[in-house]
Amino acid sequence: HTRPLAQFTSSLYKHSTPTAILTAIRPSFRTYISTETMSQPEIVTAGCCIIGDEILNGKTRDSNANYLAKKLFNLGIDLKRISVIKDDQEEIAETVRELSKKYDLVFTSGGIGPTLDDITYSSIAHAFGLELKLDDDTCKAMAEISSKRISKWTLTEARKRMVIFPSPAEIVRVREDMWVPVVVVNGNVHILPGIPKLFESLLDSLEPRLLELIDKRGLKDTKYHRIQVATSLGEGDIAQYLLELQGRSSDIKIGSYPKWGTDKNGVRVVVSAIGRDEQKVKEVGQEIQKKINGWVYLETE
Repeated sequence: HTRPLAQFTSSLYKHSTPTAILTAIRPSFRTYISTETMSQPEIVTAGCCIIGDEILNGKTRDSNANYLAKKLFNLGIDLKRISVIKDDQEEIAETVRELSKKYDLVFTSGGIGPTLDDITYSSIAHAFGLELKLDDDTCKAMAEISSKRISKWTLTEARKRMVIFPSPAEIVRVREDMWVPVVVVNGNVHILPGIPKLFESLLDSLEPRLLELIDKRGLKDTKYHRIQVATSLGEGDIAQYLLELQGRSSDIKIGSYPKWGTDKNGVRVVVSAIGRDEQKVKEVGQEIQKKINGWVYLETE
């Protein structure tokens, strides 16, 4: 269904100063024993689109989706979907358009460089029937910052491709030492670069705006809480208990994460409990520890 938030999120960016220069610019088999019981109508939802042939052919390992997932989880935003797609205009347009309709926030990564396969801006413009327009302020910022860092830097036609954005769009600049902005299209589609350091920096810079959105929804201080419990028992030994626990804990999401064999600390399975009620999460965590002879698990183990 179409989310009504797009126009609202657009208003969050109207306070950005167009002339300002940029200034914010574990793998294991997983078993979930739960349903969509945690979903609530007012929860802020998000979708992510990772764009690039290099991700799909294994040349590059993506880290941006993981960084985004952790960031949104910590803020209490429900990341519902991550799509990884190739550099293809129709596929990008179709995917982003669908995500924009279904979720409150959309974040894309990749495809905004100077080469011919960098087609994210044009594809997203195509998705929403928008024009493409060179943004003079971003072009000026790119020239000023790049010429200070790189000797004999020149503004080529290829480089101009990086400042031709869908129009209309919100151009969000929040870091003075970077020229790449966050381009926001259709009110909720945030276009970010694929380079991890840039992606992370720009995403971090959006946190105040995301928090403002959460506050507007009446969700302040309702972020997710998680406890992880390790055990030397196998999944088959604890599956029935976890199923029963999930059945009487509809507001808590229970997940089990098996380890291959037994690690040096005797861990065979890690059980997680996630919810917005911190006290309830603690209580469920304590029960899990007792029932499966477990102990609190730290990611460093």
